[in-house]
Amino acid sequence: MRKNKFNFTVDPDFEFCAGMLPRVSRTFAPTIRMLPKRLYVPVTIAYLLCRIADTVEDEESLTCEEKREYLLLFAEIFKEGGLESEQEFIKHVQKIPEHNADIYLLKNLDKVYSVFKSFSAEVQQVIGTWVIEMTMGMIKYAQSNNRRKWQFLKSMKELDEYTYYVAGTIGHLLTALFAHFSKKITPAIVQRLENFSESFGKGLQLVNIIRDMTKDSYRGQSYIPDEILQKYRLTRHSIYKTDNSEQVEKLFNEMIQLAVDHLDKALAYVVTLPKEETRIRIFCLLPLFWAMQTLRVIQTNALGLLRTDSIKISRFVIRVEFFKALILTFSNRLTVRHYKKIRRELAIEQLAIL
Repeated sequence: MRKNKFNFTVDPDFEFCAGMLPRVSRTFAPTIRMLPKRLYVPVTIAYLLCRIADTVEDEESLTCEEKREYLLLFAEIFKEGGLESEQEFIKHVQKIPEHNADIYLLKNLDKVYSVFKSFSAEVQQVIGTWVIEMTMGMIKYAQSNNRRKWQFLKSMKELDEYTYYVAGTIGHLLTALFAHFSKKITPAIVQRLENFSESFGKGLQLVNIIRDMTKDSYRGQSYIPDEILQKYRLTRHSIYKTDNSEQVEKLFNEMIQLAVDHLDKALAYVVTLPKEETRIRIFCLLPLFWAMQTLRVIQTNALGLLRTDSIKISRFVIRVEFFKALILTFSNRLTVRHYKKIRRELAIEQLAIL
């Protein structure tokens, strides 16, 4: 242990984790730093553990069989006697070429796990339960372009289940951590939050799926279900042809509508949080506002998305929404009004949840 410039004792393992956070997520690192101190460490570790599972699922060099083997091993880490599984997992992943920060994090799981094991039994149980749930779902839906063994989503029901596993679980995880560390979040509030927590995660994931559709296809992956492609007489190849632009725009609009239906519930989640928990509210508002702005950009340039890896909102918009979240978080009325303002710019059905 050493001390930092504020004379606080610093755990070298957590120092590693805090340093890795902005390297593996430029989006969530600043939002996690907005959390109160009591939540900053457990949410950071929970995020990094989920990121490790996601890295295995996304790694192009692994076959579907290897992904499933590694993910199953990773899930075992959070069960009784998980130390042996942790060591086995780290040994297996050393063969993956270290081509980015995510792989470096993957190979240093022991440091993340060390901090995780320093938490109370209750916090370990909360994080472990939902990391296992997420990981087991990833096993079911693992895709790979290695050896061309693709396993695409067939139906909208499968898409809903997939987004539950990879993101809805995080909504439940965060709600449980918020409730554990905040006396202001009463059992009655938790019950209401649970009605919206899953949709919060699903909505953000659907935005990622729409935004990254082209980039995913380059890697031999696709999370746009066969059902919706067939509805608009498209395939994973014909969707990129300019003569199908009208059908493509209809498909995008339906996917955007689905995402916004979930994000409407995310808004309800935020305004349910006690106003006294300002930092938690800001932590939730930022990705919500950024997601809505991303959908706005996608809808105005849907065909452009098919010709590039992804569409991103500008740094200016990110900063504007950041400062708006800081100001609006104290007022549910102003928060809802700003959300509705962005929503009106999307050609979708009217808001019904509030």
